[in-house]
Amino acid sequence: MTSNSEIIEVSSSSVEVLSPNSQEKNLTLKSSIVKSDLPKYWAKEYINNSINQVSNVKHKFFLTFLWFTGVRISEALNIRKKDIDFSNKTITIRWLKNRKYNYRNISVNNELLSLMQFYSASINLDDLLFDFSRQRAFQITQQYLGGSPHQLRHSFAINWLRCGGDVFLLSRHLGHRKIQTTMIYLDIVPVDIAKELDKVSFR
Repeated sequence: MTSNSEIIEVSSSSVEVLSPNSQEKNLTLKSSIVKSDLPKYWAKEYINNSINQVSNVKHKFFLTFLWFTGVRISEALNIRKKDIDFSNKTITIRWLKNRKYNYRNISVNNELLSLMQFYSASINLDDLLFDFSRQRAFQITQQYLGGSPHQLRHSFAINWLRCGGDVFLLSRHLGHRKIQTTMIYLDIVPVDIAKELDKVSFR
């Protein structure tokens, strides 16, 4: 069992627990059932503890936004203030696929909504929510969390399922075109078969 401050990575041949301070491997559990394409993610406690220690307001909001939404880094950097519907608590997300923009709306919780209202109060409707490059975004995530922005997306998905969220709604939220793309997270968060079986009537 990992402690609250540990980072969890799933690799091709093992489940590795990394120390958040030294970033060195301190435990490797060999497993023959771990698939080679499982994503790397961080424990919820590690993410929250790391973000709470960030003193730069802009960086802290950026990391919180990625963690609370699970959007792709390219999607986050495309968001403008006018894309945020504060009344309905939604954000219009745009992503480029085959040279064509696709759109979806995602819901946000009250905590993130309040942060967005505060952070965007001084910018115009056409202004980007985050005014830095993709490279800078990677540097910020590496600096405070020790990994890439996409690991926050994976961590969001794992946390969603561990909290009992529906996998089909998760797929829509993440903007996956195929449910099979989302189903990979179920290999990390196994379905509690016994609990589900209790709901089934045979008489």
